[in-house]
Amino acid sequence: MSDSEANKAIVHRYFEMFNSGDLSQLADIVSEDYGDKLEGQTSGIEVVRSYLKGLKASFPDFTWTIEQIIGEGDRVAVMNRVSGTQVNDFGDIKATGNRVDFAAFQFYRIADGKLAEHWEVADFAKFQEQLTAKPAATAFKSFQNTLKD
Repeated sequence: MSDSEANKAIVHRYFEMFNSGDLSQLADIVSEDYGDKLEGQTSGIEVVRSYLKGLKASFPDFTWTIEQIIGEGDRVAVMNRVSGTQVNDFGDIKATGNRVDFAAFQFYRIADGKLAEHWEVADFAKFQEQLTAKPAATAFKSFQNTLKD
């Protein structure tokens, strides 16, 4: 198996682990100093563990479905769908019972057989719209108004 294929297999294992809700293999898949490049995130496997547990607590049926995956060298890119039903509070958003389904793009760097860094672009406006019943345009307009203040 080539390095690129092995790295794609690591990402597949990560998605499968999340979907199952069993995080017992997290340390085998994610590096101790895992760097999540999303704005405001801090590094480390325990941050990842807490984040994933929080997602599953709010959306017990949350699933990440890989639609496309490409690997080259130590990098893996994934186009995926995120879907699930919010049954408990998620941050400041009270439990709605609403189902969400939106697109996301993940980019990983693999080092020593583990996920080492992560970047993400997702349709968070669609996610918010589905949870709050505010049209995406309204959510975006609200965001724009916040920037003007």
